[in-house]
Formats: sequence, structure tokens, C-alpha cells
Amino acid sequence: MKRTHEVSILNQKFVLKSDADERYVQKVADYLNKKLHDIMHNSKSVSTLNVALLAALNVTDDFFRMREKNKESQSSVEQKIKELVTFIDTQAS
Repeated sequence: MKRTHEVSILNQKFVLKSDADERYVQKVADYLNKKLHDIMHNSKSVSTLNVALLAALNVTDDFFRMREKNKESQSSVEQKIKELVTFIDTQAS
């Protein structure tokens, strides 16, 4: 069931609807705020739009890197399973 959550992003209040619990929604907002503040601190950009776009690019990069790492881990697990199946088959013979 969707619930309403209020979060603050760059000191601006947003009301969100989500199935997630309050802690998770706040954790997501905190992550985004950290990205935004890091970019604001490390760049000369004063435009909120530019900061938001740079944060979106950073978050997207995080996502793609994590997805690739997950694929590599899954491939490694699949390889280990094949090796174990082969080992078990040779032991059973």
C-alpha cells in the first residue's frame, strides 16, 4: 500500500508516495542530498538545474557500475556451480 512521505532535498520539501517504509525513503533522500552537496562543494556551478543533472549522472554511473559488478558476481557464481556439479558427477561415477 502506498504511503505518503515528506523529504527535504536541497532544503526543499517534497511529498512522495511509495510502498517503501519511512526509513528507506529517507535513506534514498539522504543519498541524493549527499550527492548534490558533494557536487555543489566541488564545482563552480551555481545553477540548481546543473547540479541536479550532474547528480543524476553520478547516480546513474553508480547504478551502472553496481549492475556490472552484479553481473560479474552472478557469472562467477554460475561458474562455481558448474564446477561443483562436474565435481559431484565425477565423484558419483
